[in-house]
Amino acid sequence: MNGEERSEAGQAIVEEAEALVRERVKLLARNCPSDLLGEASRENLLDLKPHLQGALEALEDIQRRRSLTHKELAQQHAFMMLITWTG
Repeated sequence: MNGEERSEAGQAIVEEAEALVRERVKLLARNCPSDLLGEASRENLLDLKPHLQGALEALEDIQRRRSLTHKELAQQHAFMMLITWTG
């Protein structure tokens, strides 16, 4: 796999993780009673943790080949924050 293909594969991993986070947030916002939201959010983040870690690894790989875009930097920051919150 050449560098461009690896970059595209990495970007796909990052986009998939972002889509999963957005999906979970929407589901929690619509379906979770406010008194259970904190614990449900934590459980959802724990489920997403492997995806978030994979996305961060993909971003690191992309960053070794070129500078990250503003969007990729924002994604990197958001994924790191979410992983931190899982404890």
